[in-house]
Amino acid sequence: MNFFSIKSFLILLSLTAQALPSIAVILNTETIEGVEIEIRRPDNGIYPLIIFSHGMGACPTNYSGIQNRLTSAGYIVVSPKHADCISGSTKPDLPWREPERWTKQTNSNRKDDIHKVLDALPSSNYAEYINSFKQVGCTGHSMGGYTCMGLAGAWDAWKRNEVIAIALLSPWHKPFAVQQQIINMSNVKTLYQGGSKDRRISTELIEAGGAYNQTLPSKYLQIFKRARHSSWTDGVLAKRFHEQMSYYIVSFFNLSLKGSPKENLEVEKSQVKELDFNH
Repeated sequence: MNFFSIKSFLILLSLTAQALPSIAVILNTETIEGVEIEIRRPDNGIYPLIIFSHGMGACPTNYSGIQNRLTSAGYIVVSPKHADCISGSTKPDLPWREPERWTKQTNSNRKDDIHKVLDALPSSNYAEYINSFKQVGCTGHSMGGYTCMGLAGAWDAWKRNEVIAIALLSPWHKPFAVQQQIINMSNVKTLYQGGSKDRRISTELIEAGGAYNQTLPSKYLQIFKRARHSSWTDGVLAKRFHEQMSYYIVSFFNLSLKGSPKENLEVEKSQVKELDFNH
């Protein structure tokens, strides 16, 4: 093999290593307190815990790409299957177009699922792999983002004090924004992600007086060029965004749960149209 062949091989090997998870992902499906979950962990080590909440009518398996990247970065990711995963329903308890009518009761089954799981995990077979039940992350897409916001205190009755960091992926934020409830998320770090083609959600997320504006520091925002509402799922056209989306999600949880440098969230990647942060 000549010099140029060796060099090409090493470049290919490097690119392949960057594309593949650095740690194998162990995936199990369990039922805890009547809630079916997917639980991903890197190996038999001890890692921080992140709860993942899927979008309305989706399921955890629709987000394997993002979850596997989190797991390979050194996190245990627990994903409840909410009732709308099982039924396939994309219709919430109250109409999407009437966010001012939403209350703590709206789709509160999602809150119930996660409360049950968080209460049960310390006495489960997985407790030995989780380094803390007092500092937990939550990430969710669309209605899953709404769920994490509720758990962070946007609905007082949903609040879990152990949830100290929330990564919101094109979140359904409007009920909290129009009702001025976001100020109640007072003890968390918050990451928002949106897309320039995600006009239903991201436009109002970043407008003056919108959800990002109402959120207390520490807070972080990335809007990705040409990303749509489905770009966090495992769709064929979505996966091209996942490397850079995951860079920020991992950096955010590394900061919040592992004490890594905040400057990693100040880096503007090539697919980012808008970047903002307030430490």
